Amino acid sequence: MIPPEVTISEGALRAFRDAAREASDGEILRLTIDSKFHNDLYFATVESNDIVILANGLQLAMDARTARRANGLKIDFVDGAGGPGFKLDNPNESSPIRGIHPADVMHALEKREVFQFIDVRPETEHAKAKVEAARRLDEAYQAELATQAKDAKLVFLAHHSSGGRAIAQQFYDRGFRDVWYVVGGIDAWATMDPEISRY
Repeated sequence: MIPPEVTISEGALRAFRDAAREASDGEILRLTIDSKFHNDLYFATVESNDIVILANGLQLAMDARTARRANGLKIDFVDGAGGPGFKLDNPNESSPIRGIHPADVMHALEKREVFQFIDVRPETEHAKAKVEAARRLDEAYQAELATQAKDAKLVFLAHHSSGGRAIAQQFYDRGFRDVWYVVGGIDAWATMDPEISRY
């Protein structure tokens, strides 16, 4: 297949190269785009069937399905209202599920905005690292959320973007319309909060 064209801005390149210093040997930047065009970026080892492209001098690995959805993708690093973060603009994307960067969540918490901040990770992961303001999604909380108004704002936190996005999609499918996931998950949150361990 023809490799996709992906553009990475200079600001994003610098941020990725800074993050690469903390990656383990043999890991390169990996992109995943699922069937609902949810994006995730993280460092991992290359898998046997991966397609590896060079985007603005940076190696980027992905599987064939992601490659078919990635053509024209633009990755930038922007300074938003809640702080700096990555911005992915995929011309093929059409999704009601939105991402919010950790700094923007922190800003909303400081302003005492009303939303449900939901940690969807299992107890074993929650024990390793947690954001105090987020409530873990156990059975009791699941039942409580089922009684919430469908316009309630729900923000989901997982290990990476994909886990939070997947649960956000489930709640969207149940009729909730203001659903968000934390971009980069708790792994990204840990980069701005030294008290949270990365795992």
